Amino acid sequence: MGGFAGKAQTAKETAKEMRRKYLYSQDKAPIIVDENQSIEGWEDSPLPFVKTTDFNVDPKDDIKVQCLGESIMGVVDYCNGILNLELMDIRELRSFTSRHLSNIKARSKKALIAKIEAQNGNSSRHHQGGA
Repeated sequence: MGGFAGKAQTAKETAKEMRRKYLYSQDKAPIIVDENQSIEGWEDSPLPFVKTTDFNVDPKDDIKVQCLGESIMGVVDYCNGILNLELMDIRELRSFTSRHLSNIKARSKKALIAKIEAQNGNSSRHHQGGA
């Protein structure tokens, strides 16, 4: 038995490899890269570059600092999710909308994506560099 020794990839595994995310730098605008990509000097979150005082949060106030960090990570999760709407299955889309857009409900993937895009006032494909 010769031939291919590796495991065949399912469509879902292939789609996960093509997912995108934002990377953040201290002095440059965020960029979009493949989910598994990393670049020296860039982070998966802007948190390492955030100054709490820019948000009128005293760095000594642990509770407010924690809330600020959670809020920023919520925005990061939302932005990365918007980049990947088309790659999510219906379960992932429902989880995404329950976390970020709880007013949106639909029975199909296509309807969920249409409602998300309508609420955003744009198309997720625009964020992916498409037309």
